[in-house]
Amino acid sequence: MDFLKEISHRPYPLSAAPYVMSQVWRNLLFAHWRIAPAELQKLLPAPLEIDTFDGSAWLGVVPFRMCEIRGRMMPFCIDFLELNVRTYVKFGERRGVYFFSLDADHYPSVWGARTFYGLPYYRAKMSYQNKNGVIEYESRRLGRNQPAEFKAQYEAIGPAEIALPDTLPHFLTERYCLMVAQNGIVQRTDIHHVPWSLAPARADFSINSMPDPLGLKLEGPPHSLLYSEEMKMVNWLPSRENL
Repeated sequence: MDFLKEISHRPYPLSAAPYVMSQVWRNLLFAHWRIAPAELQKLLPAPLEIDTFDGSAWLGVVPFRMCEIRGRMMPFCIDFLELNVRTYVKFGERRGVYFFSLDADHYPSVWGARTFYGLPYYRAKMSYQNKNGVIEYESRRLGRNQPAEFKAQYEAIGPAEIALPDTLPHFLTERYCLMVAQNGIVQRTDIHHVPWSLAPARADFSINSMPDPLGLKLEGPPHSLLYSEEMKMVNWLPSRENL
């Protein structure tokens, strides 16, 4: 875990506790739409506040592969597909990611993330193919939950570069915690990774009803499309966050 020594880019120090899990994220598409801040703020639990860039809130739909997922003491690892719908929030001096939903095709992970991290994971039937760099990705939520489907092709269309501070790519990706809130209490899960290396992307969406359960209709193409080939990360156990 040499990347644990690379910390100069972080907005706040690493947790002093041992990390509990490592993962490798691969073939990520970051598709983001501008949304009026008030539209997303009303969907957030108190006391989280929407974080904005250039006067807008941002809603992301992010398909990728979760690979080499391993608990710190686990002798084996697992892989699965994940598709999340997210935005960006602040609480006190911390800025993080807030997930409206996370669809995955691995039931034990869905159960574990809901139980131990309080994250809104859902079971889904999903598929992935990489055809000479063009990713074909499909997802359909299962069970009695409100339907949510996704079908798209995407690929990088330029060289990858590190996102610079005070730019939109940096705002959308350089986040080092996840936040949930219930009954006025914020629970924060810290994560660590090196700075994101991001390429401009092309994406064709055949189906994208992932925001429909939120009562949001996305009009037009995304305002930002970014692609990342791979990111290694670790995470810690959730902790309560106090102002």
